[in-house]
Amino acid sequence: MRQKRSPITLIIIVVVFLLVGGYATYQVLGKTGAGKEAGKPTVTVAKKTSTEDKEVSSSVASTTSVEVTQEETPLTEQVADTASVATDAPRQEESFYPDLAQYNDLSIKVSIAEQKMSILSGNQVIFSTTVSTGAPESPTPTGQFIIEPERGDFFFNEASGEGAYYWVSFKDHGLYLFHSLPTDRYGNEIPEEAARLGMPSSHGCVRMPRETAKWFYENIPSAIPVQIN
Repeated sequence: MRQKRSPITLIIIVVVFLLVGGYATYQVLGKTGAGKEAGKPTVTVAKKTSTEDKEVSSSVASTTSVEVTQEETPLTEQVADTASVATDAPRQEESFYPDLAQYNDLSIKVSIAEQKMSILSGNQVIFSTTVSTGAPESPTPTGQFIIEPERGDFFFNEASGEGAYYWVSFKDHGLYLFHSLPTDRYGNEIPEEAARLGMPSSHGCVRMPRETAKWFYENIPSAIPVQIN
């Protein structure tokens, strides 16, 4: 025969049941809360990684900017230097030729042995250039001459098949000349003749580079003495 439980006993059982159930619920919730806290370091790491990425990106961008600036500056300076050289070149070429109007007692000397022509003011050489005098079979006459009045900007000799720019006569009024390197009938410089500058190779005239012949033609006065030896 089952013994009936008193109301007090039943109350005690219910209280114990509630206490046990509450404790179990607390443990479950506590563990769940620990899991959320465990996720926080993951979030923190992610934020830290993002910050590092930004720092790395910023560092790369800064390095790139510095490298470009360092490369561009020398390039700009190089271009500026090149422009300066190109601009100065014509001035240097012009200053190569003296202003003969500023000198007195002018004379010309041609050395066949040295293949050189010099212009002097008194005893001072104020200009000198390499020339080509006559070949052995057609020598340039030696002695004392003067710059004659005949001169011109071009001629062509049918007999020799050669012409020249900027000629100035020094003997026999148009026969023996100072002039440029030889050209064909169309005024084109003959390369093989130009290559012989500095060697006796003319028909008796005195050859010189075209730019020098032009300056000589435009500036050398008539009647100044010429000595060839």
